Amino acid sequence: MKLLVFSDSHRNIDRMRYAANQTNPDAILHLGDFISDAQTLRQEFLSTVFYMVKGNCDFHAAGKDELFLIIGDVRVFMTHGHRYGVKSGLAALIERSRQLGADLSLYGHTHRASVRDERGLWLMCPGQMERHDNSLAASYGIVTIEAGSFECGIEMLPKE
Repeated sequence: MKLLVFSDSHRNIDRMRYAANQTNPDAILHLGDFISDAQTLRQEFLSTVFYMVKGNCDFHAAGKDELFLIIGDVRVFMTHGHRYGVKSGLAALIERSRQLGADLSLYGHTHRASVRDERGLWLMCPGQMERHDNSLAASYGIVTIEAGSFECGIEMLPKE
């Protein structure tokens, strides 16, 4: 099973569409900040499962602030991250993820792509869909789940 993970799309639906067409995912996960972009994309990818959480820019959007899912025997915690102070560090996010028994914690908000193993808990921020400057490229995450195990990776979008 292949999961496509976005965060902080900020109305860059064309980039999300490109990534979805390139990866042909089984599910698309959006970690907030313009959750409406994922809702728009869902109208085009009707056979793809979507999971979404709200971010700090999704003031009036319907939806949850976090989700805990089991996908292919992998326990996945999804949050935007602003409520856990991820721009200052990951300690609160790690604590919450461990409380839930997560194998994989997906977060956004920082706009910086990252994948790391924290003593058996994998943390992934897929980055963002905007291109602010040369030091911060648009990116997305891919999680591949097979037989109860998983691999995480970051893909950079091509320069326009």
